[in-house]
Amino acid sequence: MITRGRSSSVFLAPVAAFVIAFLFLAMPARAQNVQVDLSSTFNVAGIFTTGTTFLGTSGMDNGNNCTPTAPYTNCPDAYSSNQLGLSTANPPTLTPPSLNVPFTFGPVNTVNCGPSTSTACTIDVVNLTASGVVITLPTDQQTIYSTLIILGTAVNGDHKGLVTAAYTDNSTNVFSQTFSDWCGFGSNQYESIAVGGISRINSNGTLNGATCNLYAYTYPLDYTKTLQSITLTDTDDSGESFALAITLKPPTYTINAATAAPASVIAGSQSTATVTVTPQPGYVGTITLSCSITPTIVSSSSATAPTCSLSPTSVTVTADETAPPTTTLTFSSTAQANAMLQRSSRVFYALWLPGLGLVGISLGSRSSLRKRLSGWLLLGMLLAVLISIPACVSVTHLGNVGTPPGQYTIVVTGIDTNDLSQASNGPGTTNTVAVIVTDK
Repeated sequence: MITRGRSSSVFLAPVAAFVIAFLFLAMPARAQNVQVDLSSTFNVAGIFTTGTTFLGTSGMDNGNNCTPTAPYTNCPDAYSSNQLGLSTANPPTLTPPSLNVPFTFGPVNTVNCGPSTSTACTIDVVNLTASGVVITLPTDQQTIYSTLIILGTAVNGDHKGLVTAAYTDNSTNVFSQTFSDWCGFGSNQYESIAVGGISRINSNGTLNGATCNLYAYTYPLDYTKTLQSITLTDTDDSGESFALAITLKPPTYTINAATAAPASVIAGSQSTATVTVTPQPGYVGTITLSCSITPTIVSSSSATAPTCSLSPTSVTVTADETAPPTTTLTFSSTAQANAMLQRSSRVFYALWLPGLGLVGISLGSRSSLRKRLSGWLLLGMLLAVLISIPACVSVTHLGNVGTPPGQYTIVVTGIDTNDLSQASNGPGTTNTVAVIVTDK
């Protein structure tokens, strides 16, 4: 009995392992961001910890922000890893909140280096060249992607370049790019600030007073094709454009909202809209959805903010999806409460003149009876008209006015289980819904 028990255990172990492995293989691969390895193309030392010296190197900007020691006549600048907010991991990483995409950087120089020392600085930045720096993806990373994001900059002013994405079918996407000076954001096409308001590091290890940035360059890729390589080219022969990190976003999805029905509601009513999650080819995953409303109304005893909800709050895209999944957006407003009519004090003042006239008539002893009767009749008619004038009556809300009237915009956003955010909406589509609230 004991022998058979042990034999069964030995037999079941590989069977269980096979079943587990099969289950994992059967699960659809989930989309993830890919950090491109630039180590084979690094050609400049450009990232140092604050306090690290690198006198005598070319750095990134061969400036004059410190007092050099002989035989050196200038002081190159670079990025401070501390100012950038890089992690201390090896390799260092950064996820700029404005992008919500992780990036992997080259090794940071943490010890004094350069010609002024006996230690060579570690290269960790790509300096764009006129012939083009070619970054070929490893075979296992050659697949379809939706977006290419480069973290980089120019120095000594803005400079021109090209970013070329090449696919395995020999087709390309070519993006002409103006790179902003690291201390002068030009808001160029495809360009945004990834890390802003930071100081550069001087070659003597100190921070200079300039306020500078690290930029993100975001390019849409052809997500129907397999990406093979990326080429970074300096087209103005300046030698002053740089790339520090590159991340590729896999196929993702867009969120498309239909028109609200009804588009206008009385306070206290609801409106709904169908929201469609459209995956790009190759995307699979589960997306958690949320909504927000602008303008923002702060609920209080006098007003109540509108609300929005989604049902369901998440959708799953599978490899064999036949139709894009949908969810229902519901916009809810609140009706007025405890409103009451209140006569305006203007009615009281409006009655003073005819009242005084009435007194005059009653005191006019010399007037004939007929004239006084006519006066009484005229004043009565005047009083009836004055009392019935609508302008003299106002509505005072002594309670909650409910949802204030006006137009509200509901934004629907999504993020999948790997923090992969939605792609920008294409022409003719939107992830926003407009609803007008009226008070009657």
